Amino acid sequence: MKPALIDFRSTGRAPAIGWVMLVLGVTVLSSALWFDRTWSAQRAEVEQARRATEDAARQARELASRPVQLTAEELRLRATEPLLRQPWLPVLRVIESVTEPPVYLLGLTIEPSSGQIRIEAEAPSFADALEYAKTLRNEEVLAPAQLRSHEGFTDPNTGRQATRFTVTSQWISR
Repeated sequence: MKPALIDFRSTGRAPAIGWVMLVLGVTVLSSALWFDRTWSAQRAEVEQARRATEDAARQARELASRPVQLTAEELRLRATEPLLRQPWLPVLRVIESVTEPPVYLLGLTIEPSSGQIRIEAEAPSFADALEYAKTLRNEEVLAPAQLRSHEGFTDPNTGRQATRFTVTSQWISR
């Protein structure tokens, strides 16, 4: 068997496949470094955006949890807000549509907190007053009306008979 001979002094030429492999290795290594830098920058941008979103959400939570000091005007408006949600206009429309001659409206009192409505009116007779109380109803807006009091009197100027009466009802708030 022949011994293997290694000669370090001779300058032999490197095979072409070695050069191709070296160029290919350098190309792959430089591409890998470029991709790593690009993806690292993208990951850093995404992480920064995520942190900014979390910071904004945290600040919003802190602001929301902080007690708000209301001004006197805001407190006044907040107190009147429930009154504005009451059915004022529908109730007044029902009363207006029902109050026609020979019945005349003398007074109207509405208690907004309880929804109690008190109507003082005048009619030529007790039957007209009772009919007015029966027709003063609208299931969507008013509870059935009740004739609470009545008083017959004679007008001293004209001498005609009339009845003053009071009707109460309750508005229906939805």
